[in-house]
Amino acid sequence: MYNVSLDIKKYEQYALPTPRTPSEFVMPNENTVVSIDKDGSPVSYFGDDVWDYNAFFNLTRERASLYQIKFFLEKHQSELLIELKQRIYFLIWGAKDDLLHMEGNTFRKFRQCRLLARHANEALRVFKGTSVGEFSLLGNELVFTQILQEQKQFSQETVEHRLKSLTVLTQVNKHFPESRHFRLGLPEGKSVKQIAKMNSSSGKGHYPTVIPVIYEQLMVRLVKGVETAYSKINTLHDVKAYAKKHRVTERRALVEFKAIEGACFMALSAFTGMRISELTQIDSTSYKEVELDGVMLCTLRSWTSKLEKLPREDVWACAPICKKALAILAVLNDEYRSVKGDIHCSPCFRFDGKNGIGDNITSQIADVVLNTTNLANLFNNHSKHLGIAYVPDEMDEVYCLLNPVVSANYYPIKTREDGSYYWHFSTHSLRRTFAHFVVGNGLVTLAALKHQFKHVSLAMTAIYASHAEVLTLLGIENLASVKKSIEEAEMDSHKAYLRDMFDHPEEQSGGFMKAFEGDPKVLTDEQFERLVKETRGANKSTGFGRCFAGFKCRMAHLFEPSSCVGLDCENLNINQNEALRWQERHNRIGHKIQQMKELGFYNQNTLARELSDIRAAEKVMRDHNIEFEQFNLGAL
Repeated sequence: MYNVSLDIKKYEQYALPTPRTPSEFVMPNENTVVSIDKDGSPVSYFGDDVWDYNAFFNLTRERASLYQIKFFLEKHQSELLIELKQRIYFLIWGAKDDLLHMEGNTFRKFRQCRLLARHANEALRVFKGTSVGEFSLLGNELVFTQILQEQKQFSQETVEHRLKSLTVLTQVNKHFPESRHFRLGLPEGKSVKQIAKMNSSSGKGHYPTVIPVIYEQLMVRLVKGVETAYSKINTLHDVKAYAKKHRVTERRALVEFKAIEGACFMALSAFTGMRISELTQIDSTSYKEVELDGVMLCTLRSWTSKLEKLPREDVWACAPICKKALAILAVLNDEYRSVKGDIHCSPCFRFDGKNGIGDNITSQIADVVLNTTNLANLFNNHSKHLGIAYVPDEMDEVYCLLNPVVSANYYPIKTREDGSYYWHFSTHSLRRTFAHFVVGNGLVTLAALKHQFKHVSLAMTAIYASHAEVLTLLGIENLASVKKSIEEAEMDSHKAYLRDMFDHPEEQSGGFMKAFEGDPKVLTDEQFERLVKETRGANKSTGFGRCFAGFKCRMAHLFEPSSCVGLDCENLNINQNEALRWQERHNRIGHKIQQMKELGFYNQNTLARELSDIRAAEKVMRDHNIEFEQFNLGAL
């Protein structure tokens, strides 16, 4: 197990000493340092009820509580709590000369350690007032049953989280005498998931899909809101000047600025399906336009880190409105930002009048940092601002059709003061709706959506699109004229690509050209047109090469093309422009591996994948006579 921090060497001086003998077990005491700041000075001690890791791990200005572990002494059996704290300590740090390593070969970030601590903390409160003072007793079926009985009031998801957290704590057994090792007293042949389902009040459910009539109104409102704001972009840099120009109070101007901010971020979410954490990583320069298959694609570049040790730069397809949204966010109240141009700094002010309820700004206070927590609040407030009405009699049937199981925590229908209802939007709900809409309309394949959502497997993507056919049944169809225009552009691009291949065979690599018998340069017009017709619809591209396998392609050519490059796959062609993209990829991946080296850890699976991409890039550059410096793995 690994963790990521600024510099773990700064903790070495406080780490527990390595046991001198196999029978010696060194435990943290009340005065053991459990967290430090960036300079390596102590922040929290083992005896504290709250361990604060903000100074060391909070690198993205998230809410402080997300980097605190709270133990709640008054809710626990005291001896059991001490062992819980010991196990959490070892989970985070390990021991001297063995920092950050645990049993198993999994990777875990601090935020995951915090969640494990929280869930285990909640599960163990049932033993307050009892004599259960050691984890080893959790292997007893009767003791374990007490935990399960307490969980029956919670959802399946909550129960599963708590049981899995306790299971993870078995990974630190090696730091305890054998008599204190533990396992959960799970019934024989039953998994944690099965036990959670049997001992919960409800299924875990999922985030809701926005029903079509609401979704249509949302998209129209978002586009209109961004377009209207963009028409005023020259007046958005200063809220006071804006108020004066448009003859509104300064309080009213700030309310309008908040609505603009909400519309822009919600548009970025709705038109990409980004996670909320990924929205925190975009900036004003993220929008890029790329020409692919004769069609100009709009993209956003950001970073995804959910399943990676290091944040990984990625690309999301988007809509042109995202360009305007980013441009607006870059200037919105920039006159008062603590960091100019930072779209995640949102200026705040004090107003005059009793209790600050007046209309005029009197002073500025610290910016709100739009991290995941504050972005969620922004979406909440903008949902109220939009107030898109939900009418139960008209919409319940479609809602239940699209959302058979929704957790109460994610229920999107909120009540107004007058008793009517409106729809509350969240990034994950928009993400799910994005999936249903594009797959349900046949706009993209599951494989393409997998790439857009940065999922590990197609199975995960299929969950998001599981009700997509419902949208089709509701009558949403492709516009024929749009589809025809795209097909014509794709055909023009296809012909141009093939013409370049046969006009410049010396600038191609891969096995597709090699599969032709004779000299490709003497292909007649008739033969060329026949080839165009035969390969139409059979070619796919991601910019690093073009696959001509058609329906036989296993999608590896699109998402993991490195193996095809190494084998000179007969279905793959790479032209000179695509080779230059491999050169850029070589530099980018080499930089990432260097970061891994500086942090001092490697995941063998990730490293193997990155190394295969590097070697593939080097082969492409060699085939295209592009100079490069070979990556040296031995230097790691």
